[in-house]
Amino acid sequence: MKTVNKTSKYKSTLGFVDLLFNLLIGFVFLFLLAFILINPVAKKNTFEPKAEYLIVLTWNDRSRNDIDLWIKDDADNIVSFNGKDIALMNLDRDDLGQRNDTLDTSVDNKPRESKEEIFVNREVISIRSKSDRSFSVTTHYYSGYGIEEDVTVEIIQVNPYKILKVKKFNLEERGVEKFVASFDVRNGNVIFTDNETRIATSKQLYMKYGAP
Repeated sequence: MKTVNKTSKYKSTLGFVDLLFNLLIGFVFLFLLAFILINPVAKKNTFEPKAEYLIVLTWNDRSRNDIDLWIKDDADNIVSFNGKDIALMNLDRDDLGQRNDTLDTSVDNKPRESKEEIFVNREVISIRSKSDRSFSVTTHYYSGYGIEEDVTVEIIQVNPYKILKVKKFNLEERGVEKFVASFDVRNGNVIFTDNETRIATSKQLYMKYGAP
């Protein structure tokens, strides 16, 4: 005759399941903690590049001509290759045409002819403030090989992104400067004006730096 254990009906595996579940939670917590320690959260303000407006000059990527971008505000702060950072305006790079589109990648055991070439002719000026100011922008054919150059200048609002103006020019010869645009920033809004001017070839710059 089969003997029935009278206490078996009171036995349960719930305690064992709870133990396994708690162990699983513990392992997940330790994994997340280790992941956070390995990949710390970047500080928000460690590096926060900012620009409110961009002025972008481009020309033939294969050109050896040196075309420059100039900007002046109503306090006579001027940004160009002569001064790249002032009054929250910044020129990212003085592009010399093909002349500075080449990286010499040679090392001691390689010939000097080892080069990397990236043909991009572009200058960008950023304005990092929406404070009320007035600006004038020009482009100047600084140096080259007597070949005329077609250029394009874009004025861009970054936040929210919007192309405000696009102008195309033909710079006929070395020394030519052409007016791109003048605009006022008022309460965060851009208003274009007709205050045509010259910057690179102005008397003010001639007195300071000599003939461009």
